[in-house]
Amino acid sequence: MATVADVANALHEIAPRELALPGDPGGLQVGGATVPVKRVLVTLDASPECVRNAQEIGSELILSHHPILFRPLGSLVEGGYPSTSVLMAVRAGISILSAHTNWDAAEGGINDTLAEMLGLGNIQSIAPNIEVSRFKLVTFLPAEHVDGVLDALSAAGCGRIGLYDRCAFLSEGMGTYEPQQGANPLIGSVGKREVVEEVRVEMLVPGSRKAAAIRALLEAHPYDEPAFDLYPLGPEPFGLGRRGELPISVSVGELAATVEQKLSTQVRAYGPAGARIQSVAVVGGSGGDVWSEAMRAGCQALITGEVRHHQAVEAAASGFVILEAGHYATEQPGMRRLAERMKEALPEVEFLIYEPEPGLGGRPYAADAF
Repeated sequence: MATVADVANALHEIAPRELALPGDPGGLQVGGATVPVKRVLVTLDASPECVRNAQEIGSELILSHHPILFRPLGSLVEGGYPSTSVLMAVRAGISILSAHTNWDAAEGGINDTLAEMLGLGNIQSIAPNIEVSRFKLVTFLPAEHVDGVLDALSAAGCGRIGLYDRCAFLSEGMGTYEPQQGANPLIGSVGKREVVEEVRVEMLVPGSRKAAAIRALLEAHPYDEPAFDLYPLGPEPFGLGRRGELPISVSVGELAATVEQKLSTQVRAYGPAGARIQSVAVVGGSGGDVWSEAMRAGCQALITGEVRHHQAVEAAASGFVILEAGHYATEQPGMRRLAERMKEALPEVEFLIYEPEPGLGGRPYAADAF
């Protein structure tokens, strides 16, 4: 049976912790790693109503976007948040796990989901930036096996440069070896020295995909003892937000109407009413401070969940448009996506979505299962 640790490991494959902004808490915050898990409730917030619902449906684990313990608690008493949720979860034996800005930034995460829902094309990452580690993987193998290894490494998330996938450098050379007793050589025999034609393969590996890359290489490589090296490279900036292009330019009102329809929300627009918009940035949740980065990236508008007054004033004065669509509306679709991804990773575990009524803490459970 799967455990909380198994769910956490699968989560961190999908939303690597190194993608989280500095100081952002996450991971397992309540409960025990060895606790068996059959059912997980996926939610934006582990509110008291959410914890109560988890208890009612027999969920051993809550997977939230917002960490339940964002700051140290001065006390742990009934009647407030997050104290009430933590106490309820502990009493019920329910663990709480979270993926916050790492799921915002991850491929297919909150902001990719938002960009796709709004019909944006040519999606790219933008600030705020997170520095992520990188490696160069080098291995050696016969030419006829190169494509299979490249396919496996690419599927593991390696070899991506900008808008190009499966990028690698290949060079020909000679390899030599002498198989010892117990070896199972692809070419040659035990005790006989061999010199064979090989291809040197070089491929970029994101730090978050290092373990997956090694697994993929070992599974796909034709040699029983493949030689490979992982060279650390300098960190690379990776944007938490996303930008993309609409098929045609639209007015502020047309874009606002599209956002309202796609996200089932109400939008407040700030900026020049007569603006025409085609390049759009999106940041789920509280992303009003990204407007200047979005404008420098060539966007005419930012769609986000929450905007502060001074951000709206500064953006409007600069001729830039911000659409405020609500924190919940811009992030909840990404949690549904996370439930789907987690189910693919752990098919033996049931993942359920908690969706409270807008503006309320909860409602009777009537969610989809994945």
